[in-house]
Amino acid sequence: MEQDKKKSKYRLNITSGLSKKLLKGQDVALVNNELMLFGVFDGIGNDENSLEAALLASETIHSSIERNEDKSVQNSPNMLVNALTEAHKEIVIESTFRPVGTTTASVAKLIRNDEKIYLAWASVGDSRIYLRDANGSLTALSHDESSGIYVDNCLGSEKHFHGISQEGLVELFDNSEVVIVSDGVVGSNEENSLKIEDLDNVLKGSKTAQIAAEELTSNAKKEDDKTAIVLRIST
Repeated sequence: MEQDKKKSKYRLNITSGLSKKLLKGQDVALVNNELMLFGVFDGIGNDENSLEAALLASETIHSSIERNEDKSVQNSPNMLVNALTEAHKEIVIESTFRPVGTTTASVAKLIRNDEKIYLAWASVGDSRIYLRDANGSLTALSHDESSGIYVDNCLGSEKHFHGISQEGLVELFDNSEVVIVSDGVVGSNEENSLKIEDLDNVLKGSKTAQIAAEELTSNAKKEDDKTAIVLRIST
């Protein structure tokens, strides 16, 4: 009975912020607080059809998680990888009927297990996921899968899709912070990049998740679509 009492007292509070500043109109954000599912999708290049790829990826991943949600902590990264792979296949199939384009995808899901909270994540392309850990340090979970102006791994391209190799599972603690951004926020070279120290300063100086997301897109230097999702977790 004592264990049940502890569970009944347990509370998870998630505050989320979303900001989008669109130049080309190819970024898509996924925010579903009920599923605790969040993602950023960046249609690649100047292809006007890339927005369709980003939309289709977001919709497919949302539907896949909704159908196949696995509350098992250990299986959750694989669930996301399967959802991203399904989205890739859907885009490829759709491209046989009409021009669709390609997209990045960085997706995060929070999982509650007894008295602990976990973050499962998966990413492909040059969108990024960052985490403020238990020590208060901001670190990059995902890395840039691009070389110069070319994205080397993306959803929807049979030539440039090499599977989902970026995925993981981490435990979250009180005051953890998760940040998901398109490359328009972090930049792609020395002239237009926001280094992790810059991101950290913006986050620390923002009172709410929404203000943090807005400040990230406002401080971004790259001439591109800019999308930021900020999650703040307290227990």
